[in-house]
Amino acid sequence: MLKYYAKQTPDGGFNPVQSPTIEGVWAHSEQPTDDELQLIVKNYHLDPNIVRDIRDANELPRVEYSDGNLYVFLRSIQRNSHGEASSAPILAILTDTAYATVSSTHAVTLEEILKSIPIAGQSTGSTGLLLGTIVAVMGDYESLINRTGRYIQDIGHRLKNHEVSNSDFVHFVTIEDNLNEYTRDLSGMLAVAQRLHENRHERFGDDDLEGLDDIMLHIEQLLTTVKSHGQSVTSIRNAYSTIANNTLNQRMKTLTVLTVLITLPNVLFGMYGMNVALPFQEEPWTYALIVVFTTIVVFVAYWVAK
Repeated sequence: MLKYYAKQTPDGGFNPVQSPTIEGVWAHSEQPTDDELQLIVKNYHLDPNIVRDIRDANELPRVEYSDGNLYVFLRSIQRNSHGEASSAPILAILTDTAYATVSSTHAVTLEEILKSIPIAGQSTGSTGLLLGTIVAVMGDYESLINRTGRYIQDIGHRLKNHEVSNSDFVHFVTIEDNLNEYTRDLSGMLAVAQRLHENRHERFGDDDLEGLDDIMLHIEQLLTTVKSHGQSVTSIRNAYSTIANNTLNQRMKTLTVLTVLITLPNVLFGMYGMNVALPFQEEPWTYALIVVFTTIVVFVAYWVAK
């Protein structure tokens, strides 16, 4: 769906408009059709080959500059009901007179971008909208990363209470896939922010460059957090494996001792159960002697094993 927004006054907010040709318009499209993509290209004189790259689900973050227009590819993140994170490309286009965002999903909405502009410390100009878009995308990553961190922390607490189940460790596979997805996308968008900060085409002012500094710092912090979560997953898995091996060793030791203690009486009882002539077999106290002797042997064997 393609919608157009514009500010009626310099200090006002963005409101829907019908005409896409007025100066300062913001074109925002989610899951656009081919006709809508062609309309955006025609209205703002864009490079159709670059715009069509939004159809590639595996498009990585990058920066393009063509015919005076700045194209910034980002990746928005979503999480499905099974806990799997998946990202999709989002294209931000900065022209001399307008700004456009094209998203292949509903991950980043117009409201999220507008809320993110003050966080980036920018006005609602075209460059401010671009930085607000990047901050909004980063906000989704931060939310999912923090959610993943809380889940990992919960498993760590339950491990101390021996309440961890095998399904938790199976879910670790999904968590590690998500962390890899976060690392790949955030690393690409950090490179995009660094490329924009170079300001080779002088599209950004000093305030914008300061905002890009904050964005790069934020992305680096998120990457550090993702790395920390990955190390936590590894530590929990190693701790669980160590605990399981130690428990198994203790049980095997107990079973071995019990086996030895049970075997010794059977040896003596088996000898005096043979149908042959045996020492003291006619004496009435022989049974008591065998029982006492066997008990002593068992306690000696236990003491030696201890």
